[in-house]
Amino acid sequence: MTYFNEILNSFKKNGMRVTEQRKRLLSIILQNPDLSPKELFYIAHKEDNSIGRATVYRTVRSLQELGYIRRQYVTIVKNRRTDNV
Repeated sequence: MTYFNEILNSFKKNGMRVTEQRKRLLSIILQNPDLSPKELFYIAHKEDNSIGRATVYRTVRSLQELGYIRRQYVTIVKNRRTDNV
């Protein structure tokens, strides 16, 4: 079984719909694993203009909840010297 099919089966097993839009997003994610959701949206929307931001963010959140992707956090640097701006 491919990783693509494993993830789709996981969606089904957890009661999530498997739509053509989700399949397209998953394919893009697997080909470009370091994309931000914003970058993912731009690529996906270019390929299929029916894919909206909400679909992208819901799919990313679902993949996070299932443990297939991690969320990257911005680290705040304390005591960073700033000039008066």
